[in-house]
Amino acid sequence: MNRNYLTIIGILAMAAPLFAQSGGVVLDPAASRELIEQWLKTERLISAEKASWNIERQRMQDLLDLYGKELMLLNEEIEKAGASAKLADGRQSELQSELKEYREAQLLLADSLASLLPRARLLVNRFPEPLKKKLGEDIAVLVSTEAMEKPRNVLKSMLSVLIGAGQFNRSITLAEETRELAGGKKMTVGVVYLGLARAYFAASAGASAGVGSPVKDGWQWVDRPELAGDIRKAIAVYKKDQQPQLIQLPVKLKKSNQTTGQ
Repeated sequence: MNRNYLTIIGILAMAAPLFAQSGGVVLDPAASRELIEQWLKTERLISAEKASWNIERQRMQDLLDLYGKELMLLNEEIEKAGASAKLADGRQSELQSELKEYREAQLLLADSLASLLPRARLLVNRFPEPLKKKLGEDIAVLVSTEAMEKPRNVLKSMLSVLIGAGQFNRSITLAEETRELAGGKKMTVGVVYLGLARAYFAASAGASAGVGSPVKDGWQWVDRPELAGDIRKAIAVYKKDQQPQLIQLPVKLKKSNQTTGQ
């Protein structure tokens, strides 16, 4: 069976308690299809970027290794020549030519990184807070103003970010986050992430609850106080604080002036 379908079946199996009503399975085909489509879209984006960056990484790594060795040999030659002060004109011309090639390779590497870095930074902006925290060191390398001066570190961090994003997208993650309520009051809430496609949050008590989805520059959160009880129950089941049971939660979000799909 195709690996992607196995992964989808796995995550839907883990997410089943979040998509049906107590007393019997009531899975909404349209809602499930929406979740799968968003999950696949994110998975394809990560896979495409990873493949592209893997090719660039190998090419640039080969260039770095090759020209690093050449630079070391050239420096040794120049030091020897300086000590003897008898560098022949022919050898001097050869060394200058090789140094020119090394500088051209450096420019090629810089151009490649200049095209890859903006894409990496845009992808990172869409990550939820738990994933940003987990990949904090690598993200810091990518967004640093000095990133272009450290090509090896940048390439390593790009691959780490892509691998981490792929793992997060194939799992269910429970986190605690701080939400700012009306009036400036802050409250700690529990958040359940279904990969990188959807999330649900609720406070430990009261009506503070809602649904989140990824947008271009982060995550958009919509208050759904009527879901507070069900979301808290889903979190409790996931933490094994309650017996397994089936719970219905919305999958599809529409614009704020329209009805939210269930």
